[in-house]
Amino acid sequence: MQLTRSVVVAITATIAASTAVARADTSFVSKLQVYADSDHTTVVSPLVQASADVTSDTSVSLGYVADVVTSASVDVVSQASPITIHDTRHQVSSSLGHVFGPLSVRASYAYSRENDYLSHTLGLGVQTDLFDKTTTLALGYGLGLNTVGRANDRNFERGLTVNTLSASWTQIVSPRLLTQLTYELQNASGFQSSVYRFVPIRANADAAPDGWVMETDPDARWRHALVLGANYAVGDTGSVQGDYRIYHDTWGITSHTLGARYFFDLTPALSVRLRNRLYTQSAASFYESSYAKVATYMTFDRELSPLWSETLGAKLAYRVTPQLEAELKCDLFYYQYADFAPLASRTGTNVGVGLSLTY
Repeated sequence: MQLTRSVVVAITATIAASTAVARADTSFVSKLQVYADSDHTTVVSPLVQASADVTSDTSVSLGYVADVVTSASVDVVSQASPITIHDTRHQVSSSLGHVFGPLSVRASYAYSRENDYLSHTLGLGVQTDLFDKTTTLALGYGLGLNTVGRANDRNFERGLTVNTLSASWTQIVSPRLLTQLTYELQNASGFQSSVYRFVPIRANADAAPDGWVMETDPDARWRHALVLGANYAVGDTGSVQGDYRIYHDTWGITSHTLGARYFFDLTPALSVRLRNRLYTQSAASFYESSYAKVATYMTFDRELSPLWSETLGAKLAYRVTPQLEAELKCDLFYYQYADFAPLASRTGTNVGVGLSLTY
């Protein structure tokens, strides 16, 4: 099974790691996350990551994550794939950072492989502090080199290259208020369809298909995203975070995301994070709920249809010792598809547990 979203996730994670301050505490993190939804998909993701200071100015990190997928969703239960699929994605990542006075530089690399997908992701980030560290400017670049395959078909191989640029400005406005503005530009070039998704040809969404054709998406896609965020300290131990993201791409999709998070301490050792995320998007310009005839671009992808979603979540973090922290988190989400006949809505949970050791 192609985990097509892993391309964007890996690039985004690489950019974020690349633009982080190079100096990091020596630490070890172990987490387990379980995703399950009403569309018969389950993903179990164990993660381990370690970071260490090689010198006072140089740090390194190494991580591993797996996604163990079981799915019988509408994406795979079709004429092309009538059975439940099982697949596992393995990803190994590393980074190296160094501080040159006010300038921090970090380079990263991630290798990801699954049954029918191979990905190499490179990242480079530069960050500097200005005006007595009240202003932080960061630039990041990510390159994803991907090979798309098809299970049990050695003759099928397509390429996908993803370039991502990001720039951010973080500003301390007052002792309690911090703001950040981020812009991200991404270009994807190559095979972006699903080899397992076939599109029915029929008069309307309720009619029986006259035939099926393989999904075809455009080979080029430019993405633009602008994010404005703020963090405000509340009292001595709490803070409120909020952000708004507007996104547009050359496939015709425009989306808006509103996020809010509240952090507070229940006790000196126990902290809580509450969050809410609201997302809405328009459909791709070539998306149709039903195709009466074969077209240049055709898709049966619910993620390209008009939709909205909401996520509510909570996380508890307990400091067992000054060096050891345990966490438990749970997110509940709901997706509504306004124009996708096979699936009107989807609900699910994301549950995670973790331990982090810092010394």
